[in-house]
Amino acid sequence: MKESLLVMTALGFAAFIMAWLPAVSRKIQISYPILILLMGFGLFSLNVPLLWPDKLWSDAWIMYISEFVVIISLMGAGLKIGKNYRLETWQTPLKLICITMPICMGAVYLTGHYFLALGVPAAILLAAVLAPTDPVLAEEVQIKGTGNTNKDTHSQFALTSEAGLNDGLAFPFTFMAVLVAQAGSWSAFNFPVWLADHFFLKISIGLVLGFVIGKACGYLLEKVPQINGLSNPYAYIGLAITFMTYGVTELLHGYGFLAVFIAALTIRHEEEVGGKIKEKMHDFVQAIEHLLLVLWIILFGGALLNGVLSEITWKEILFALGLILIIRPFAGFLATTKSEKSLKERFIISFYGIRGIGSMFYLAWAFMQTDAFGDKAYLYGLVSLVVLFSILIHGLTAPYVVNRVQK
Repeated sequence: MKESLLVMTALGFAAFIMAWLPAVSRKIQISYPILILLMGFGLFSLNVPLLWPDKLWSDAWIMYISEFVVIISLMGAGLKIGKNYRLETWQTPLKLICITMPICMGAVYLTGHYFLALGVPAAILLAAVLAPTDPVLAEEVQIKGTGNTNKDTHSQFALTSEAGLNDGLAFPFTFMAVLVAQAGSWSAFNFPVWLADHFFLKISIGLVLGFVIGKACGYLLEKVPQINGLSNPYAYIGLAITFMTYGVTELLHGYGFLAVFIAALTIRHEEEVGGKIKEKMHDFVQAIEHLLLVLWIILFGGALLNGVLSEITWKEILFALGLILIIRPFAGFLATTKSEKSLKERFIISFYGIRGIGSMFYLAWAFMQTDAFGDKAYLYGLVSLVVLFSILIHGLTAPYVVNRVQK
């Protein structure tokens, strides 16, 4: 009984502090995930009886918790992007998907295979799980709220939409890693089937179902309140749409991450739907996201102190720093070469490809499909190191840099 009360007190305190952390973060110009991480270190050191990971939790726990956080953040990201962004503006995030993402994946595969001496399946898996940028940990560099005011810069739109899209588009390559591992070699891997099914078909289903569900929900949000005696729905309907879209799409052989983002984007673009309900949906989803983020980072902090990085050497440190400081910035800058935007905005778009919770989801998902990747603890430690460096490097610089560009 006493232990459960201690857990309740600790988590209540952490959530209470979170209510002010974004504002504190802007004031001291340090990203609030860093502050939550410090709370996690403190709670672990005080032996608060949470279900601390023994290095890490089981694959299933990591996958389900990360999955829950990511789909909610994707709904929030989609609801931020209004119609005032023209078709030409979408060129930047699409270039980030079509140019930056493949370059990053290729570079990670080569360095993972030749520098870190990973096998081919494990190197492909590493490239796939580190491909998506994170919609959860990147709030400082994303669009703020649903207003889409003039304060929202081109870089904030590009990073928000990139994170929304590539969280689903990394899945085919995680599938590729699993299928290569199961086949035993590149030569035994059935590339045409992967391309037709896991790439084109599942992406298409995700896009179509996301649009259809978003249109249908947008229509209901508009028409139902017009019926006598019925008012606008409660804000939690955003959460209901998130789970429904994700579940239906996955059951129908599509990519649920992609469908959730497209559904949110479609609802946001339904101008007939009252702006107030969209704003309430976004605010509710964001509040849930913040609460889950507190829990996830606190437990991640415990994993860091409990030995998840025990197999890390100088090679892994060089790899993580190289990805964050060289590979992503170079690939991002290359994608924005012909952009008319300022050099500062191009730098922000290139540099702030934040890695985070989505990477942990994909890694755990792959390990649940097969045990043919080799040293699981090593890969968890390597990806955890990249996420830690991303939280620290991007978190210490993003609030200041974005504030300067806005001014």
